[in-house]
Amino acid sequence: MEYNDDNYEMNDLERVRKLDEEILNNSEYEHPNLTAKEKRQRKRSVHLTKKLFQAIDILFALSQNTCPYVNKDNIKNIEVQSDIVYDKSLPSVCKLDFYRANKEEKQPAIILIHGGGFSAGDKKYRKGRSQFFALHGFTVFCVNYGLAPQYAYPEPLRHIVTAANFVYDNAETYNIDRERIFVGGDSAGGYYAAMMGAFNCSDKLKSVLGFAPKFRIFGALLNCGIYDMRTVLETKYPFGLDNGVILSMAGIKPVEFDRYEYREVSMPAELVGEGYPPTFIIYSDNDTFCKGQGDVMIDILDKNGIYYEYFSARYSGSNHCFSLTWLGDDAAAANELLLSFVKRLAEDKIKFK
Repeated sequence: MEYNDDNYEMNDLERVRKLDEEILNNSEYEHPNLTAKEKRQRKRSVHLTKKLFQAIDILFALSQNTCPYVNKDNIKNIEVQSDIVYDKSLPSVCKLDFYRANKEEKQPAIILIHGGGFSAGDKKYRKGRSQFFALHGFTVFCVNYGLAPQYAYPEPLRHIVTAANFVYDNAETYNIDRERIFVGGDSAGGYYAAMMGAFNCSDKLKSVLGFAPKFRIFGALLNCGIYDMRTVLETKYPFGLDNGVILSMAGIKPVEFDRYEYREVSMPAELVGEGYPPTFIIYSDNDTFCKGQGDVMIDILDKNGIYYEYFSARYSGSNHCFSLTWLGDDAAAANELLLSFVKRLAEDKIKFK
């Protein structure tokens, strides 16, 4: 099957292979004290992780971007602007896509962050999700950011903050309510969305990183993300995936995390406090990549008195980011509850204690 849209051709696999070769030849993560074998192992871990998540995007591209809420009539109502550069100093990386159903009044906005194991992914694979929110009264800014091995934390978060500030500064241009800007993301994007929420309540995060959004995040939409490193370190992953993901995220191996330069400002679950935004969490106990993460984040939010709602998958076949493919009862329920949450929050219909 050949899948084509305006931005992607499924048969462009040669480009993917070339990217894989570039990773193996890349000098990133070559710490001076590592042996040649250790350097090769790090490159291989990132290479395999990137290849895995590239394959996932390709395999599920059609189902993710075939939103059941979109039809031949209402798609005409969605305005789309692609590849808007939000940081002119890095135009090849820092781009976003704009989605909005044609309405005159100001709308709440959602900054949408794709996943991909910190090393892969692209905004073009979240077209269906962006259309979904746009058709229900939200202006969506679907963001690309720097990926491993070229970029490691905190640089991708800096890119996302820059995108958020671009949206805030251009609120009049895009006719959005700058007091109601959500962040949402899946997998690695869920991690970054959770970190964006932490800027609401962590002065230490702002101080150590030296950058921050110009506004308070209104709500956080977290889908099968990583929120707690202890849970990652205690979980056995197939194919050494934890090495590849953490190397991609931070440029270190999991066993090195306690000595990590940004140890105290890199895990959302450790940064939640008073002022963290109201949150909706989607997760699965059968998640291959992020098992246990949703439970940890819910527990932290609960202990800190943060308002949250959640959906936990009920069926064993609902795996990582199951709601993105729109398929099955779990996906339908998760997306309906997510939509209800963002609508009620945007309309001030949620009563906080």
